[in-house]
Amino acid sequence: MRRLVIVTVAWQLQLTMLHVPAAAAPLHDRLLAVVDTTTVAASDIALARGLGVLGFAPASAPIERADVEHFVDVLLILDEATRMGITVDSADTEAAWARMLARVGSEATLERWLDGHAIDRDWARRLVEMDVLRLRFFDERFAAIVFVDEEQIDREVGPGQHDEAARAHARERLTRATADRLQAEWLEAARRQAAIRLLIPDGAAIPPPFPLP
Repeated sequence: MRRLVIVTVAWQLQLTMLHVPAAAAPLHDRLLAVVDTTTVAASDIALARGLGVLGFAPASAPIERADVEHFVDVLLILDEATRMGITVDSADTEAAWARMLARVGSEATLERWLDGHAIDRDWARRLVEMDVLRLRFFDERFAAIVFVDEEQIDREVGPGQHDEAARAHARERLTRATADRLQAEWLEAARRQAAIRLLIPDGAAIPPPFPLP
């Protein structure tokens, strides 16, 4: 697995792949998991929360084991997407960056937050790109192979007359539900094949190393 997210921890892990200067690393970080050779730190999850990417909603609550397990799943997805040759184009990344800014409030708000907590902008940009790749993997690997027939749509919308918009929405819901199940099954197998070390015990609550924007 490629080293996608690397942070400085007590024993000096190198910040090479993300090009994050050592001075920009959060001061009170904690290593929470290792997936093959890729590390997951509290700062990774805090940044994903702050940006609202990688399936994390903004949250100031302590980081729990479920959060770490979710980030591990993201790394497994990204590794498989890379193996499959799935790529991210600049237009999609720019659109995702604009959506993130709308969630945060503005470019100025983001800059103040990044600067105030010594968070490298390239690190934030990389997480947004990772989110685009994660979503593209879902579409190409799972949603694209789902076939929903008319009988399934009839059952979904229920009796009576329904316009094409309602049927299209029903098709989307059914496609998403089936693709979600397929990805969950794939992740279950991927976890068994990967070397995963979770370094946060059940019931633990880790304070985020920096607040939300």
